[in-house]
Amino acid sequence: MLEIRAIVYTSHTGFTARYAGMLGEATGAPVYPLKEAVKRLERGTPVFYLGWLCAGSIHGLERASRRFAVQGIGAVGMAPPDPAYTAKLRRPDCLREVPLFYLRGGYAPGRLRGVYKPMMGIMARRVTKTPAETPEERSIQEAFLLGGDWVSQGQLAPILNWIEAGEK
Repeated sequence: MLEIRAIVYTSHTGFTARYAGMLGEATGAPVYPLKEAVKRLERGTPVFYLGWLCAGSIHGLERASRRFAVQGIGAVGMAPPDPAYTAKLRRPDCLREVPLFYLRGGYAPGRLRGVYKPMMGIMARRVTKTPAETPEERSIQEAFLLGGDWVSQGQLAPILNWIEAGEK
């Protein structure tokens, strides 16, 4: 089994935090928000990092990579899984070879704070203005209007299999 001493995460609206909690429960590893982890864990501790997606980047990953030995990365976003998109996610050069997993999280417009609230409002107007051609597009439009939640234990299976196999 791969050595992961903690699950570290950054969450804005709670979906990433839920995945971190589920992953911690499944692996037995302690779970810390990044702000707490930097105070409680030693520099270089092997961790699995989960962060929410914002403008094609994994939020908090650079900070986590400077402090910890990131063994694997979970990127939590709103869109359905797409290997081509996942491959394009921005991350520090030092983590290019670290396994990256995409988890579909959700969207909660009422929980947005700061600059993200107006930014996502603009995005929602753009997305909902265009007629939906597929059920998936309709689902995304509905989520932008009402919110959506796709968090599920089943999405963690590839991560848990990878940890169990002990592959770096």
